[in-house]
Amino acid sequence: MNMGSRRSLIPSQLCDLTLWPMPDEAALDSGQRSIYQRRKQAVEMYAAAKPYGVIQERVSLSPQEVRRLVKRCVTSDGNGTIAGFTGLIPGYRIKEYKRTAPVVHFIGGSSGGCAGALTLLFEQRPEIRSFVDDEFLKRPGRKVPSAKTTFRDLHGSFITKLRECGLGDDDWPFNTKDCGYRSLRKYCHGLRTQESGRWFGARAGVEAQRRSSVGSGHRPILPVMRGMTSCQLDFHKVDAASIILLETSEGERIPVPVARWHIGLLVEERWGLVLGAWIALELNPSADSVLEVVEASLRPIDSSKDGLFCTLTVDGKVFPNQVKPELAYQGFSVLKMDNAWSNAATEVVDNIIQTVGCAVNFGPVRAWWRRSVVERIFGQLTRRGLQRLPSTLGSGPKDPIRNDPVGQAIKFKITIKDLIDVVYGCIREHNETRSEGVSFASPMSALLNSLDRPASGVFLQPLPKRAQSELKLMMHKQIATVRGSLKKHERPYVNLGRWRYSNPELAASYHLIGRDLILYCDRRDVQIVHATVRDSGEQLGALNASPKWAHLHISWRERAALNNAGLTLRQRENGHSPVKRWRDEKTSVTKAKNVGAKQNIPTPKEGLEIARATFAAQHRGETAAPVSDRRPHQELRRSATWMITGFPESDLEGEVLYGD
Repeated sequence: MNMGSRRSLIPSQLCDLTLWPMPDEAALDSGQRSIYQRRKQAVEMYAAAKPYGVIQERVSLSPQEVRRLVKRCVTSDGNGTIAGFTGLIPGYRIKEYKRTAPVVHFIGGSSGGCAGALTLLFEQRPEIRSFVDDEFLKRPGRKVPSAKTTFRDLHGSFITKLRECGLGDDDWPFNTKDCGYRSLRKYCHGLRTQESGRWFGARAGVEAQRRSSVGSGHRPILPVMRGMTSCQLDFHKVDAASIILLETSEGERIPVPVARWHIGLLVEERWGLVLGAWIALELNPSADSVLEVVEASLRPIDSSKDGLFCTLTVDGKVFPNQVKPELAYQGFSVLKMDNAWSNAATEVVDNIIQTVGCAVNFGPVRAWWRRSVVERIFGQLTRRGLQRLPSTLGSGPKDPIRNDPVGQAIKFKITIKDLIDVVYGCIREHNETRSEGVSFASPMSALLNSLDRPASGVFLQPLPKRAQSELKLMMHKQIATVRGSLKKHERPYVNLGRWRYSNPELAASYHLIGRDLILYCDRRDVQIVHATVRDSGEQLGALNASPKWAHLHISWRERAALNNAGLTLRQRENGHSPVKRWRDEKTSVTKAKNVGAKQNIPTPKEGLEIARATFAAQHRGETAAPVSDRRPHQELRRSATWMITGFPESDLEGEVLYGD
């Protein structure tokens, strides 16, 4: 055998030994380290084409042993690479043990001497392996799906399947003490490496399966290189009951109890700086709420106009664009959201991309680890303030801090303004609290320091002036049909939020009746509405609300809440009308008086004659002539009085009735 054939054990693509996997020698004990170093030296001398005699003289290893060690090094370890020098560690197993000899065992004996028996059984009968995998991993099939499968139940099904395949008492595992229970359990645990996603789904549930991508060691596809480039947006359900006191323009305060609501945050990803927030008084956040959050991070909130002055901060300001005016209308490059329907709505995506010019990255729903920064801040806000209120619902019905939340909210008159102040106060506190994640600087100071250092790569990137002046992100878009009547001379108008809107141009355009308009309403002020004809694109300009609403400047959300609360309150207090109550009362009186006399009711003509005779006699002070009837005169008189006038006789005292 020549020199080249002896050195052909190492493929040409693996000839560079510096790229081979290598263990940490410091982690080995002295005995293992000594053996490993001798083996490694032998392999290196083999790769360097040293003669076997020299190798044996240097490390005291025979040529057969050297070739065995080289083969171990270039053997695949099952993870897509070779074992390398790691395969030279004493006792290191490169491949799993594979049994080839049949299992010879006596009934009733222990499980010793049966290593690899289950693997051998699976190789001989692949259908049994498929059955175990399907049962344990809950693969879809025709059977009714079950919950988490226990190892004891799985072992029972496994034994039954073996019997169906014809295995007897002399075959493994029936000839062992535990019938292969421990081997089956060990195999199922090994599936965690082969099919980790499905394994965690079967053993720990869907939520655990969703976390398969967490902590994988892979770098993110979109790394955050500098601040103010990537932001995260998400909503959090607030478990604090409150009583919303809606005050109308006339001073009426309408109480509305709310058990749970949502808060949306827009957070800068590098420093965890909260740029914007919005309170969504909805069962589920809508598309409008998403745009409200983004808009709050761009346009500074005017506290004097919008009534959002935070009483729990020194200056009443909350967001960075309020604290530092130069941060107003700052854009960003990437916005990360989940794939909820409110976020994925066309109006949301189009408005954000057209206004901010950023890329929108949709992640899976209910995957908090994809937006860990904003989810961590939600937890901090909840612990700092929301769950410390007397009206908190806690983490669930059995939470010990839960103490009649709705009753407490009514008792202490906790309004939505109080809860908003708590949320905004916690946001300001978070932005100015030192954090270990940003080298013990606060998120706000980290941003300001980066702006002062050009080497940080952070710079102001405001939106164009035109986008700032025409921020259509805040416009609520809705289709409305023009109403009116040419026959009745009812001028054209549109209804929006139960308000009537028009302007001189629309009021004179009778040809638009029945056609659709596109209305753009400012979400912060319902007095600002612009109209465009849907089919022609003709702009009708700004519309004016009815004169009775002209002085009321409220947000779209407040008007919707006021309408819903007012209509609900009116329905609850709505009773019978006065006419209905009068009719019911008179009907009951009539039924009581006519009990037992239903067969003696005179005809309308007879009643009219009786009434005329009776009233004429009363007016002259005489007694009326008797009229032929089967009832006494007084009873006929009362009946006739009721029949003609609709009032009992007692109600007509002092009244003069005129006959023909």
